[in-house]
Parts: sequence; structure tokens; C-alpha cells
Amino acid sequence: MIDEETRRIRAYRIWESEGRPEGQELAHWYRAGNEAVDPAHEGREYLKYSSGTAPAGSLIVKLYRSGNHIRGYVRTVVDADQDGTVFPGEEMEPEAAFKLAESHRGNSSNPVFVELVEDVEWDSSWGRLT
Repeated sequence: MIDEETRRIRAYRIWESEGRPEGQELAHWYRAGNEAVDPAHEGREYLKYSSGTAPAGSLIVKLYRSGNHIRGYVRTVVDADQDGTVFPGEEMEPEAAFKLAESHRGNSSNPVFVELVEDVEWDSSWGRLT
């Protein structure tokens, strides 16, 4: 059972993840009571990247191994067959890379692609990969 404070925080996160719509308080409250719902990752979907599949302007989160840790960075695609800009130019934790990609995507309907290398396996806590 989720306590009231946790439920309140979860409802707030759901509200934020949906763009802060008005008039949805009760729906968010009920969804927050569902222990299976993780509002921090709810609705996050990514497409699996392979060379040439991402159109120009797309964002790609590349996840790889660095020692015993999984690290990542975000890049944009200049041309479907070329690597583009990498920002902020350093490796980071996967969660930070996904947040960076989402923030740069903004309200665009373009998907965020994910490239898994060096035997990195998808972790469902990051969202859904199709």
C-alpha cells in the first residue's frame, strides 16, 4: 500500500510528465495509487537505432560500457548516414542521457533513438524500447 505522501508525489510526477494539464487531478491521484505505475518512466518510449534508420535531426542516446558501468551520451543526426553533434560532450549515467535527450527534443513528435553497444542490454526501468 502506498502512503498518502508518496501517492501525492507520484500524482505530481504524472501531472508533470503529461505536460501539466488542468482538470486531471483525480485521474492522476487514482493512477498514482497503482503501485505498478512508475510515473518517472511512464510513457517513455524509444526506438532501437541501427545505421541509417534515424532521419536528420533525430536524437540518439548511445549506451556503452565504461569499466563496470553503463554510460551514455546524446548526439544529433546531421545526415542519416553520418554522425552529428555530440552534447554536452561527456559521458553520463543512462538516466541523465535520457533526460538530456527528452529536454532537447522538447515538444517535437520525433522519436528518440537508442543505440546499444558493447553487450549493453536494455533495462526496462529506462522506459520501453521498440
